[in-house]
Amino acid sequence: MTTKQSRKNQENILFLLMGIIIISLAVAGFFLFQKQFYSFFKPKYTTNSSEIKSKQGSSSETESNTIKKPKEEEYIPQEDIQILQVYYGVKGKDKIECESKKVRKNSMLIGQARQVVNSLLEDPTNERLYKLLPDDLTLRGLFYDSGLYIIDFSREFSKIYTYGANEQILAVYSIVNSITELDPNAQVRFLINGREPDGEDGHLDLTAKLTRLDSIIEAKD
Repeated sequence: MTTKQSRKNQENILFLLMGIIIISLAVAGFFLFQKQFYSFFKPKYTTNSSEIKSKQGSSSETESNTIKKPKEEEYIPQEDIQILQVYYGVKGKDKIECESKKVRKNSMLIGQARQVVNSLLEDPTNERLYKLLPDDLTLRGLFYDSGLYIIDFSREFSKIYTYGANEQILAVYSIVNSITELDPNAQVRFLINGREPDGEDGHLDLTAKLTRLDSIIEAKD
């Protein structure tokens, strides 16, 4: 009886020691994990000036790389080139001036008109000139019927209502005069997002059929 009791006590002590060892290992592992966790997520600070300059330099290079680059001109074989005349604003003047655009030859008049309008949505190459239409403007559709061009722009076209009187006239007639380079007797009407504009907005009645206006074209020397 005494021997059995002694053996049982030894087993109990052994289990107790094993329990203490397991708990100690668990606690040690927890603290080790916690230390590594915080050291991994702890932000790293540096006072090394050369490293700071290096980071600033790479940041400047990134910013310079995001500067909008001019659109590369599409290569068109000489026999497929067609020249269109489109009008942009003249910097410092309430005038418009035409710039020649090389486009791919299109035998359809409606196709040429689309090329004209899409050219006006791009920046001019001449530094004296500037684009008059909103940057985010898109062409939704363009129709032709018996000498009348109907141009359907996205809703951003209504931004020209916020322009001053002269700027609004220049913007509208940069389109009208560019289109009438294809046919001087043509008329132009506008739609905004598929709907007729409100004639009471802005400084021009955009519900009217507009014809060419030569008086705002910059005279060439």
